[in-house]
Amino acid sequence: MTLSIVIPAHNAAGTIAETLASVLAQTRNDWHTIVVDDGSTDDTRRVVQDHVDRDKRFQLLTHEGSAEGVSAARNRGIAAATGRWLLFLDADDRIERSFVERMLGRLEATPGAKVAYCGSRRITERGRRGLAWFPTAIARAPFETLARISPIVMHGVVLDRALVAEQGGFDTSLRTAEDTDFFQRIARTGVAFLPVPEPLALYHMRRGSLSTDVRAMLADGTRVIERGFDIDPRVVNPSERHAAGADPAIGTKEMAIGEYALWCAAADVGQGGRGGSPLRALSDRRGDLAELCRQTIVQALVFGAQCLPDELPHDDPAFVERVGALLHEVERAACRPGLAQQLRFALEPEIFSPQRLTDRLVVEGTLLVRQDVAHLAPIAVDARIDRVRVEFRSGTRIVGHGEAPALGGFSAGDVMQLALDSVSLAELLKSGGLLQRPGFWLHATAATVRLGSSLAMAKLRRRAVPIRSLRALAKAILADAALAATGGAGSGEGAIAALIAEGRTMAERTVPAATSKPAEPIAATGGDRRAYWEALYRTEDPWAYGSSYEQLKYCRTLDLLPQKPIDKAMELACSEGRFTELLAPRVDHLIAADISETALQRARQRCSTHGNVEWRRLDLFDDLLPNGLDLVVCSEVLYDLADRAALTRIAQRLAASLAPGGHLLCAHALVLEDDPAHTGYDWAAAFGAKTIAETLSAIPGLALERSLQTELYRVDLYRRLAGGEAAPAPHIEETELGPLPEPDFARPVVWGGAMARRGDVGQRERTDRLPILLYHRIAEDGPADLARYRQTPASFAEQMRWLRRNGYHAVTSDDVARHLATGQPFAGRPVLISFDDAYCDFHDAAWPILRAHDFTAEIFVVTDKVGGLADWDVAYGPPAPLMDWPQIQSLAAAGVRFGSHMASHSHMAELSSREIVLEAARSRAALERALGAECRSIAAPFGEGDERFVRIARRCGYASGFTTDPGHAALGLDPLRLPRIEVVGGWSIEAFVEAVRGV
Repeated sequence: MTLSIVIPAHNAAGTIAETLASVLAQTRNDWHTIVVDDGSTDDTRRVVQDHVDRDKRFQLLTHEGSAEGVSAARNRGIAAATGRWLLFLDADDRIERSFVERMLGRLEATPGAKVAYCGSRRITERGRRGLAWFPTAIARAPFETLARISPIVMHGVVLDRALVAEQGGFDTSLRTAEDTDFFQRIARTGVAFLPVPEPLALYHMRRGSLSTDVRAMLADGTRVIERGFDIDPRVVNPSERHAAGADPAIGTKEMAIGEYALWCAAADVGQGGRGGSPLRALSDRRGDLAELCRQTIVQALVFGAQCLPDELPHDDPAFVERVGALLHEVERAACRPGLAQQLRFALEPEIFSPQRLTDRLVVEGTLLVRQDVAHLAPIAVDARIDRVRVEFRSGTRIVGHGEAPALGGFSAGDVMQLALDSVSLAELLKSGGLLQRPGFWLHATAATVRLGSSLAMAKLRRRAVPIRSLRALAKAILADAALAATGGAGSGEGAIAALIAEGRTMAERTVPAATSKPAEPIAATGGDRRAYWEALYRTEDPWAYGSSYEQLKYCRTLDLLPQKPIDKAMELACSEGRFTELLAPRVDHLIAADISETALQRARQRCSTHGNVEWRRLDLFDDLLPNGLDLVVCSEVLYDLADRAALTRIAQRLAASLAPGGHLLCAHALVLEDDPAHTGYDWAAAFGAKTIAETLSAIPGLALERSLQTELYRVDLYRRLAGGEAAPAPHIEETELGPLPEPDFARPVVWGGAMARRGDVGQRERTDRLPILLYHRIAEDGPADLARYRQTPASFAEQMRWLRRNGYHAVTSDDVARHLATGQPFAGRPVLISFDDAYCDFHDAAWPILRAHDFTAEIFVVTDKVGGLADWDVAYGPPAPLMDWPQIQSLAAAGVRFGSHMASHSHMAELSSREIVLEAARSRAALERALGAECRSIAAPFGEGDERFVRIARRCGYASGFTTDPGHAALGLDPLRLPRIEVVGGWSIEAFVEAVRGV
């Protein structure tokens, strides 16, 4: 059988028949069910045996004596299982008819898959069904999610049986939370949890079940969380990313335990207690603590009472009093004055049910407001209010929460904008408020016509638009129409504009202005080769021919000259005469030719002491060559030809220009087009040195005499044979490369060859997903507590080399914003490489590695700290130095991009809305002033880019924002809420590859 279903049972006679019936009803039948009776004293065995007698796919295992517990029973089931996949189903729960078909179908359709999970739905004792629940966070970051909470039900997961056996099954020392521990260990291996969003797992709520023993759950759950933040020796082959435990930067262990303790206390209140043991600290400064506590309390109360939210005993004074006491305990644990009052306001609809809900409440500068989405109204604010939080309702239902800075009042359009960001568009349309506005249909129709025209043009250009992008575009059309129909947002624009102007003035007083602009690229000149080369030679020595690398190549080329007098020689593509200067003394008469008159003028000046040089402006590809030459030098030019046919024609002309016995001397670089598996330049050339050598050797009467070959280029000497002369055996010599090319000219080199070439994947691959890598420091040493934020240069170089060899190319925040705006997928294999904080070691260590592999990066700068120290890390040891403005300016001129990391690197929760605007504006103005270029990207310090921050960033002119949420960016996402993949110090290259590929 394909799937083995393990059902532990203890005194389950009243429920197990229904559980087994849900298995029998499956639309796919390749399953085998093992019921493990754990010392039952009721009729459980008889009920199961009846099913065994009727269907041999059922099997009964029995345990005599006292019950060993659910973990031991499951482990015995694992040992007896034979299926490729495993499902653990409790004896009082059920699965939907399509469960096996959907879950196995998802796994079998994904090569290498080991785990899939689905949504769930709670069923009350009276048979009422709760809302469907599907935790998307598990698919994005399985271990980081499961190290803190367990948002999935036991029977909502199908796993590879070999993986379960390898990890040792369930921990029998845990009375509760054994499922959290089990899934946490599975996730620590780095395995992907494939999502199946349908609610296929049905969880039955029954009072008195083991899962409602909250004191045992608190003890066991705390133990499991502590294991999640440490090394767990029980896990076999943990992922490098997770071997040391969960990442405190995503959420601390203390906060995870505090949240879990709150859940247990609220569950105790739900089942009639007073909250059990004291709450743990709730001190995390990231995110919205009030909303987190509200969600946790409601979910736990419902769980403890084993009912749906609308079944809570709202009219029971004792229940209401216990909840109120719990809220004051939460305020004490969080050290947040006013939090109890704020939570009471938020919980009014679910818990306190007054005759008339409070419309407005001000708590420590935050205005809490309720609005019906069918009747959105302006919101008045005064000077004491720093932010506004709106609870959107549709009738009696809460459909969303929105938060915004209070910088001026909120018009109806502003409230609509907040609703569009916080409530599903379906809810807004269903409420009927929008449909009653004539302007909504007018704007929606006009925008739809424009979208249709754009899609038609895309189709004509054979550019497919992904479904995800179409949905996002359609949603944007309706959202714009809704906003236009309510008069548009922006009543606080005046206040925002004044603060932005103040921030810019502050930057102008403290930041040096840019002194130069990056060099302009050479303009395209169509098919006019002469104009192109003249433009190129506006810059002296554009190919760094004076470098040690090129000079050694010149010496090696001269060493291959024939050891006999050379009367008449010609050097083609002589450039500015650096090799000409070395060759002239070795020949009697030298014709030096180039397509560029500018290059020839510089060559004449360089070789002015050599009277035997004749200068000619000549296009090798079109102009005639003289005949009867004793030597032709033709280096670093032939791969500019369009194709091999053209190469053959030029090779014939070169051979014809030689006198019998004359020599052709060439030096050309190796190019990936010839041999992708060998080191070479990834140029858009039809061929390189290998093909050039093969073509010249195939010309009748032209024979290879000597060849000097290195890892990156070869120098070849050919001789025109006299009539009837047999070709000699060539002398081949391999030698070390010597000095490397200058960094900017080495960028196209792929060392060790390419597994995939950028040009090839760019033509055949399209993707709507983008890995955005997050780094901090590239350094050997630093404080031990900050090791996870530090990559060694060797490790970083290995990662960049893998990206380059596998055809990835760097994109910028502007590229991302453009693709998100148009819905067009990325070509090839894009990657955005980002660095937070702008440490000096980027300039010293990271940039040379990036440049060597032809990548650039985007650095987020703390502008008030430029040239100083990362003093936000002082608690962990000596703070690292940060780049100064001259270093930043030089990197920008070389192609590095810079964005804002705010001005002071403060926690966003510690700043008022006014201070956040000033910092966002000041840091943007500082970067634009220092670099002379627009800055439109931002990343919040500590990853604290909450809704208020995002709104302010958008109003300050930022087009893209980067978070620390794990995952790949994708079309359809908000461009100011882009997730990133933090590259953790100590990762193996395998862990890095898994993260980039999204395995």
